[in-house]
Amino acid sequence: MRIAIAHDSITQLGGAERVLQALHELYPEAPVFTLVYDKKLKEHFEGWTIVASPLQYLYNFVPKLQYLLPFIPLALMFFNLKGFDLVISSSSGFIKNLKLPKGVKHFSYCHTPTRFLWLEQKEYLKHEVPAFFRPIVGIYLKWLKRWDFKHAQKVDYFWANSQNVKERIQRYYKRDSEILYPWVDLEKFYPSAPKENHYLVAGRLQAHKRVDLVIKAFNELGKELHVVGTGRDEQRLKSMAAENIMFLGRIEDQELCQEYSSAKAFIFPQEEDFGLMPLEANACATPVIAFGKGGALETVIPNKTGIFFYEQDPEAVVSAVKEFEKKTFSSEDLFEQAQRFSKENFKQRVVELLLKKGSL
Repeated sequence: MRIAIAHDSITQLGGAERVLQALHELYPEAPVFTLVYDKKLKEHFEGWTIVASPLQYLYNFVPKLQYLLPFIPLALMFFNLKGFDLVISSSSGFIKNLKLPKGVKHFSYCHTPTRFLWLEQKEYLKHEVPAFFRPIVGIYLKWLKRWDFKHAQKVDYFWANSQNVKERIQRYYKRDSEILYPWVDLEKFYPSAPKENHYLVAGRLQAHKRVDLVIKAFNELGKELHVVGTGRDEQRLKSMAAENIMFLGRIEDQELCQEYSSAKAFIFPQEEDFGLMPLEANACATPVIAFGKGGALETVIPNKTGIFFYEQDPEAVVSAVKEFEKKTFSSEDLFEQAQRFSKENFKQRVVELLLKKGSL
């Protein structure tokens, strides 16, 4: 069989790119089709065959894919997928809407239906689009939503990265899907430092990540908190933080591993599609204090690998920290939970799902 892989864009190294990496390890001869490819990441994809769309020419001058949004439907028509038997797409955007020749099977790994179309359109227009252009962009997004739904019907089989996303695929695309959890890099994340007396919150410092709840809670608690990451909300968060809160900025994975390992607990205050960071913390023998909604419900086992709070307000975080300090957690339980989401298990599940549909 000739297999091709498709991925929205290769412009960062996140959870979606881990999925891409594992798919490519399974099928190393498969070319990867993508809208744009940031050449700064070249060393991470050495030896791969990467085919970018015509948008690459524009992206080289304007390296912001969101500015190229009007051209994406047209760009997807330029990929030549003749001669392939199977396409596996990894998408939280539009690469799943590829135009495929008749007879080519298409399995789409959905990280989430396109967020700014289906979940956060009002917020997108308010925060990302200048007021003057909002009416025009709003009309275009309505058309784009219909186009996205239409092409989602042409995918042969959907894989969802969580039960949370499975429900969204059903709600927005009216399609069933099989759950295929992403994987945690157990070679990068493992116990690497002794426990200290601080708590940890990490990730992009943006308003919807709700790090502000944790800052306010630890202002009240007076306990030591380390904040890892950068983002648009960084200055506002720093301005509200007391002296017991330390901002470490962006750090490499090795340092993050040490931060996870030395923390008393990792705090996860946002709702995510899935969320790998609680599992990375578990791999480093650190339990989690998480907001009990979204993907965390599928990765955190209450009173075994962490605890939940159920309201996004500082007092709920304060109460959760106090409750956490009364409990003990077993390193074996934490390791076992992380191991369930290993790369090997992910790859085995991919093959099982393909075999199940008779596509291998």
